[in-house]
Amino acid sequence: MQYKIGITLLTSILFLSACAGIGSGIPDWVNGKSSAYPDTKYLTGKGQDTHQNVARDRARADLAKIFEVAITEKSHDEVSYKSNTLDQIKNTQLDTSNTRQITSHTDQIISGIEISETWQDKTSGQYHALATVDRAKMSTRLRSIINQLDDKTAQAIRQARQKSDPFDQLGLASIALQSQIEREPYQKQLQIVNYNGTGLNSPYDITTLLNDRNALLKRLKIHARLIQDPNNDTNSHGLAQSQIINLEKTIKGAVASAGFTDASNKDADYILNVDLKIDKNKDPQGWYWQKGLLEIVLQEQADNKILGSKQWLIKESSQDEKMSEKRVLDKINTLLQTELRETLIGFGSAN
Repeated sequence: MQYKIGITLLTSILFLSACAGIGSGIPDWVNGKSSAYPDTKYLTGKGQDTHQNVARDRARADLAKIFEVAITEKSHDEVSYKSNTLDQIKNTQLDTSNTRQITSHTDQIISGIEISETWQDKTSGQYHALATVDRAKMSTRLRSIINQLDDKTAQAIRQARQKSDPFDQLGLASIALQSQIEREPYQKQLQIVNYNGTGLNSPYDITTLLNDRNALLKRLKIHARLIQDPNNDTNSHGLAQSQIINLEKTIKGAVASAGFTDASNKDADYILNVDLKIDKNKDPQGWYWQKGLLEIVLQEQADNKILGSKQWLIKESSQDEKMSEKRVLDKINTLLQTELRETLIGFGSAN
């Protein structure tokens, strides 16, 4: 009898010891899911480190990754598809714009993340942190932003319909398009935040907005000309006449690539004046330096009204003089191919 009592007592002690180990203060979220922050109501992320602040940062990053990865993948696939299936007039700026917005929106998401719990393992010294996002609160915030962007799109479309000047229409059409591009990452975030994966369907179609914008581009007849002194072989540009001819071709090519109609001086509605001033020098190490300024000025043909201007600094070098000159032309070509369209559209948006 005493033997049986001893076994029973020992079994009870072991059972109580096991229970004590299970309930020894380790939060359930450290090794599993949190009962206090269920998946249906919260998004969570975890982090750990011997320093508490680092553990917190890692928890925020772990949670932010949910948004960053999902939004980047979905946005890249969808926007690239739209870019490639429309006409070939340099629609890749959609993907570029979206990438910028993704970075911005991820930063905003991080600012809404809270560190709800921290715990230190006394044995290892490791800090554990739990980051959370309240689905309901974040959903309300995202819906508000999306509605504002839809309102901005609607307002731009209404104003464009009231304008008679095609350049004004183009600027407003671009605002409408850009607002919907900016909307997409927020929509992806909302689909992630909402437990059922739903978002807010847009009343506008990006493909339609893009086609409308491109049609307005075609309506704008622009004559691009390089300002130069015909009495000076090298002109004020610091380039030989053969290089100036190539530069003029580059400018006209950039206008056409941007989607505008490259027109003769007689037929053009707008004049794009391009001025380039380059100073050359050779340093003691044998490097040929080309430094100067590229400036564009857009004006109306009818009344010479200036719609806008922009300047770019040019600085190229090489140990071969001809190569340094080539690099100047390559630099100008890259600038105009990548920035001319948005720059000119910006002139319309500003008026």
